[in-house]
Amino acid sequence: MKKFLIISLSVLVCSTCVWASEYTKFSRSFIRHFKDCDAYEETVSSVFEDEAFKTTRKIHGWKNGRCIYTETITSKDEGAYKLNCAIMEAQVDDLYDAMRSRSKKPDKYNLDIYAPKVNKKTGETEYTVAGSTIIKGNKAYIEWAKVQNNPYICTPEKINSKTKSNSNN
Repeated sequence: MKKFLIISLSVLVCSTCVWASEYTKFSRSFIRHFKDCDAYEETVSSVFEDEAFKTTRKIHGWKNGRCIYTETITSKDEGAYKLNCAIMEAQVDDLYDAMRSRSKKPDKYNLDIYAPKVNKKTGETEYTVAGSTIIKGNKAYIEWAKVQNNPYICTPEKINSKTKSNSNN
């Protein structure tokens, strides 16, 4: 149950981050480095529903045939989350094309929401589609949402949190 809550929370956080990417332009340097998965890091700030977010995007380079990418999102109220991604080459190409697209025409996309499930035979965690949500945005928004919300590509990690008086441990 705790893992499901973390996954659900991360979907919300990731969706917020992806939403912000529609309005916070990717720099030309980021796009250029992302194309070939060359090491690069940048930090951008954005505001969503009156809350300030700082997003650090870091391209680490290729490892085992995947582009290693991390994104750390921090806010005063929500703490910090990190997405650890291992993106396949075809997805890098799709994301690159989407970031270069100048179209502001919004599209709708039915985004799957995943829940963890332990395989009783192997003991390994697998993910099943637990539902979906319709998102609306430009090409870059939708392509990043598909990647960042897929637990086989990106895994979320809460790296710190605000202390709350009613915390359940």
